[in-house]
Amino acid sequence: MTKEDLEKELARPMGKKSVLKFAAIWAKNPDGITTLIDSTFHKDQTCAFRAAWILENVFELDIELLKQHVFYFLDRYPYQQNLSCRRHFSKILMLALSQKSIKNSLKDYNWEPVVEATFEWLTSKDGPVAVQVNCLDILYHLRHIDTWIVEELEAQIVFLLKDGSAAMQSRGKRVLKKINAKSRI
Repeated sequence: MTKEDLEKELARPMGKKSVLKFAAIWAKNPDGITTLIDSTFHKDQTCAFRAAWILENVFELDIELLKQHVFYFLDRYPYQQNLSCRRHFSKILMLALSQKSIKNSLKDYNWEPVVEATFEWLTSKDGPVAVQVNCLDILYHLRHIDTWIVEELEAQIVFLLKDGSAAMQSRGKRVLKKINAKSRI
């Protein structure tokens, strides 16, 4: 599928069935994954959202594709401004960090821009709760990068729990529990 074909498809309304169909097509086209990632930055917010939704499903279908493209994805991650795309980006990063083989390949990666962006997404006043709770897990996975990360994460969780939604309460308490369990070891 060419970039032009992709843009035509992204301009059309899509449901879960269509997204899964396109994800299966893109999973068979590993050379086009960077084009799909780039499409998540499309000037049309809806097209960008659809591209991100497809991308998430591609990586869920084929974790090896995520492993092959994780560096390109991570390099683009901090630049995502579309709030709808951030939900999919944060889910993709959670998926990557939950895979030992991917996480091991990222030991020497410069995480600073990703950590900064993730904290920004977490603390954004207009950010969707789904993105914020995903950021909690991402930052928990990245806590080993520097000691300040876990300290700041813990402080942010305590702050967000004061007036947080049910989703924030649930995930925040779970991540705090994991932080406290790790600190006792």
